[in-house]
Amino acid sequence: MPNIEIGGLMAEIPDTWQVQGMLTITLPSPDPNVKPNVILTKEYLPKEVDLPSYFGRIKESIQKRGIKDLKISDEKDIAISGVRGKIMLCSWDVSAMAEMMKQRQPNKPTPPVKPGQIVKQVQVTLLKEKLAINMTASFPAEKFDEYYKPFQQFLKSLKIA
Repeated sequence: MPNIEIGGLMAEIPDTWQVQGMLTITLPSPDPNVKPNVILTKEYLPKEVDLPSYFGRIKESIQKRGIKDLKISDEKDIAISGVRGKIMLCSWDVSAMAEMMKQRQPNKPTPPVKPGQIVKQVQVTLLKEKLAINMTASFPAEKFDEYYKPFQQFLKSLKIA
């Protein structure tokens, strides 16, 4: 019976179960309103799909979020733990995201946003047969290098069975 361990939480997983899901990791920040984070999802696809097609759908979903000032600045092939993937960098003004959230959920309060506050996001997609791993790392643009270096170390430490 396999085990799963996440940050001090451990469980035995029956052989017939599949471990799929989402994990959010927050990085320390001196700003109480800014929570740099990495969201990691793991899922088993119903059938194998080629990397360009799958990543194209991920990219399209990001573009269709409706963030009017979204800018994609880089996109390239990568390999992590011997698994092929794609990495993309994009950015947007947080006020545009806040406005979009307010329109979709008018009764929900939005966090305070400074005009011109830019977020840089790294999108990583890895495919190994039917296993799809997606990571979205969002950092304040002015501290991007400070957060991106440990994120790169995190990527290097990944072991994909």
